[in-house]
Amino acid sequence: MTEIDPAEPVQRVRTPLWRRLIPLAVLAAGLAVFLLAGGGRYLNPEAAQALLRELDVWVRANFLIALLIYGVVYALAVSISVPGAVWFTIGAGFLFGPYAGTAVAVIGSTIGATIIFLAARYAFADWVRERFPSYVARLQKGFSRDAFTYVLILRLIPVLPFFGINLATALLNVPLRAYVLGTLIGVIPLGYVYATLGSTINQVAGGVPSLFDLLTPELLAAMAVFAVVGFAPFIYKRLTGKAPPAANGDQA
Repeated sequence: MTEIDPAEPVQRVRTPLWRRLIPLAVLAAGLAVFLLAGGGRYLNPEAAQALLRELDVWVRANFLIALLIYGVVYALAVSISVPGAVWFTIGAGFLFGPYAGTAVAVIGSTIGATIIFLAARYAFADWVRERFPSYVARLQKGFSRDAFTYVLILRLIPVLPFFGINLATALLNVPLRAYVLGTLIGVIPLGYVYATLGSTINQVAGGVPSLFDLLTPELLAAMAVFAVVGFAPFIYKRLTGKAPPAANGDQA
């Protein structure tokens, strides 16, 4: 029996790029199937409203089951990067009301975003670090220290598309816990706005209300609270000199 010398370095087995691309290929295939099956037509506002009205009666009779199914569909839609996914949030508000609609949208979008984050990190993170080591190292040095804060701000103030944030954070190897928490908290404000928008479709003449119709004192107060939450990590670090515990998530 051959003994392994503990002093001898263990060679890391490299997974071929084509194999690492399989999860992303599956997600891309899912998007292709969605579009080829005609799912794209429901991204049209009129078609989306018609479908939601057809589902409304069944949802009211099967609320919990419908909530679970909708959450799964929402997560899958985000994971395959269906364009115009905002209609899924509006639809959640229409079918389930502003609070349950926000909850299912936030959970579904977080799960879906995490799926594509993990697939992209598995496929490209090592490859990018090897090709552009100094550039990635500079970005990671600043980003990884406050990963939770940066993810949270990117979600609260989406300067990049949702899909772009998923990819960028994956390539920078953001800790999984920081990514999930930052996404979960950061998507709540817009999720609440669009779910509230969907819940008021039947209450406004003409179908879809404008965002100005939604600027109630309750909504403005909620948005102000989440803005404070977004900057709280910066304030915490300035006062204590330490990053918040959530920013120091595991490196999974």
